[in-house]
Formats: sequence, C-alpha cells, structure tokens
Amino acid sequence: MSMIAISRADADAVIAHARQGAPDEVCGLVGVRDGRICRLTPARNASPTPRNRFEIDSRDLVQVIRDERDGLDVGFYHSHPASRAYPSATDIQFAALWPGALQLMVSLRNDRAGKGGPELHVYRINGDRVEELRLIVE
Repeated sequence: MSMIAISRADADAVIAHARQGAPDEVCGLVGVRDGRICRLTPARNASPTPRNRFEIDSRDLVQVIRDERDGLDVGFYHSHPASRAYPSATDIQFAALWPGALQLMVSLRNDRAGKGGPELHVYRINGDRVEELRLIVE
C-alpha cells in the first residue's frame, strides 16, 4: 500500500472545514509533493444539493493551475457529514475527470463524544478501481 503524509495542522484544518460546513459537504483542493500533502485550498461547494454531494465552484479551480505551476500533483478533498469516508458512486464519477488524483475524504459520522471522532482517509481512483492509501498524520 502506498502512503501519503499530512501534517497534524492540515488534517485538523480539513476536519475543521468539514465541521464548519456540516450538515453540507465541503470541498477543496490538495497539492501533493513527494508523497506529502503540502497545500490545502478550501473551495466553495457549488452543488445544488450540498447535503449529499459536492461540486467545486469553477472559480476555485484556478488553484489547479497554480498547484501545477508550482510543481505539485493535484488532488481534492471533501467531506461526508453522515456517511463513511469512502468514495460513493458520485465521487467515482468526479474522479473520472481527474484520473489518479489524490482524493482525501473526511467523515463526521462518528464525530460525537464517545463515538471515535472524525475519520480521515485517502484514495486514488482510476475508473472503477478505488485504491486506499495509508495516511500518515505527522
């Protein structure tokens, strides 16, 4: 299994963004270099049904160009406020637009006292193939 590292501060920032946006899904862009998430950029969710899907606002996609210009691999993050942090059929359709791009997901389904807290997982999706990567929080 491949691994991806993320700083504790960046992991906390993604979780905070998810909590702030709940019960809607939140989304953003991820910049990756040498197996490490080194840039997070929150984006607006432009979906007409944000409670159960995300759509990155086209105005925020300019960050993809900036990340690539800076030599970063492009990835994305989004939240699942009430379900597990695993790609849904809709997430797999989105990933088809960016094959192999990192997909960081946070779930708040257990984010209550005594329930274990938020879940954070990372995937690469190619077609229908979902590969979970080992996420190291440093």
